[in-house]
Amino acid sequence: MNKKILHLFIPVIVFSFSLSYAGVFELYGLGKIGLNYSVASTGRGKSSTAYSDSLTSNPQNPANLAYIRKAGMEMSLNTHHNHITGTGNTNNHTGFSYGLLKFPVAGKGAFSFGIMPLTTANASYRIRNAAQQYRESSYVQGNIYSTSLNFAYSFFKKGQLALGLGAELLMGGYTLSKDIAFETPGLNEVSIESDESFTGTQFTGGISVTPFPQLTIGAAYTYVHHSSRREIISYMSDSDTYFYSYRDSAGFTGTDVFPDQLRVGLALKLAPRYILTADWMQYQFLNVVSDFSFNPMYEGAQARSFNHYGLGIEKQGILSEYLPYHRSMTYRGGVYFEQHYMADSQGRPVQTLGLTLGIGLPFTEYRNRIDAAFVCEYNTGTLFEDEGIDAIRAKEFVYHFTVSITIAETWFNTKGKYR
Repeated sequence: MNKKILHLFIPVIVFSFSLSYAGVFELYGLGKIGLNYSVASTGRGKSSTAYSDSLTSNPQNPANLAYIRKAGMEMSLNTHHNHITGTGNTNNHTGFSYGLLKFPVAGKGAFSFGIMPLTTANASYRIRNAAQQYRESSYVQGNIYSTSLNFAYSFFKKGQLALGLGAELLMGGYTLSKDIAFETPGLNEVSIESDESFTGTQFTGGISVTPFPQLTIGAAYTYVHHSSRREIISYMSDSDTYFYSYRDSAGFTGTDVFPDQLRVGLALKLAPRYILTADWMQYQFLNVVSDFSFNPMYEGAQARSFNHYGLGIEKQGILSEYLPYHRSMTYRGGVYFEQHYMADSQGRPVQTLGLTLGIGLPFTEYRNRIDAAFVCEYNTGTLFEDEGIDAIRAKEFVYHFTVSITIAETWFNTKGKYR
């Protein structure tokens, strides 16, 4: 039965390549952030600081890595589709999400290394400004990834305390193209291309405490040791053309980009195999000096701290060959609310309300698992502001589908089978 389930699921994975995504609010600054969640935690309303099972990864809190019991590999793909109220669909994108390798150590610890996305942008827009007599079209695409190495160890007989450390190398870049056409006679069209590259390092410390068998509390803090960007701008126009642009220099280096992050969460066992999880996470952008002049939607935008609130529930499956297969599945659901780091001139941030559903499908004698998560987001916020015209605000529905496969093995097991 397990092989039949797997064979049915593979066409779903292949079909996901034909779908795609871009959210118009990804034109802000770094684009969309807060992507470093496992597929399992995404299904729980993006909440995982205090809980993860013994099979899947937990990028939000390296301390929970201590509960990994088998070495393995976890890889994920995602696909997204969005609809903007009153305008239709934007361009879409599908691709690789993350990949991780995990190895247990001495039955009470583990380490992992891999790559995960931190930000992404793949969006476009067109605006016609009658007051200033120009039309503008922009397109941006890029990602910032984290290459991480994490280690965790648990203490006491039942692992009531776990500590974790992580080191991450940040890397990536964006390409922003902007075409401006003027309605005033005698002014030629202008094309501007900006290439952004990003580097940085950050370190994370995490803790997981279980004061009671039914309650676990987790916390993690990420300190950004260094982050910077390099910008190369190319202007393409006739020499006598007047045009509107945000920057009139051809290069820029050395701006801080990424902020520190704080995460706090709890996991409550409501009943056997039922887990309630809750998270709060903050990217502290208010402490970053950067003016976010790359990927600009409009110059009046403000930067503020990003806040995420997530609530989820998980029903764990019973792994037994004597029970129907559907009872071995893990079911997940959740909701979350986010206030984004970019806001309009009045301080109103882009906001997201999300609903998530997830499922875990074990296979190969229940040692391995396919996880899938479906996310529906409702985004609201200001797209554009300029003096003398009304602000442009948008409402957007975004649909995400993410799938991962986790392969767990007993690599490096030094004990004999019957010892």
